[in-house]
Amino acid sequence: MPKETTAKASATTRARRTVKTATTRRRAARPAVAEPPVTHEQIALRAYELHLAGSDGDAMAHWLRAERELVGA
Repeated sequence: MPKETTAKASATTRARRTVKTATTRRRAARPAVAEPPVTHEQIALRAYELHLAGSDGDAMAHWLRAERELVGA
């Protein structure tokens, strides 16, 4: 007596696809991992680099520019 493997195999394949799709949807729904905040030292170092490069402005201008660059605001 021949086995009916095609119907069983296709049902199993459909079930696997459904599980895979649900898993993919769950992954997409996860929030992105937040980057760590910019530290005081990182801003100070960038401001110092701007100073050494001879960019226009005083220390406050260098600080604010470094902060804008690093925070991305």
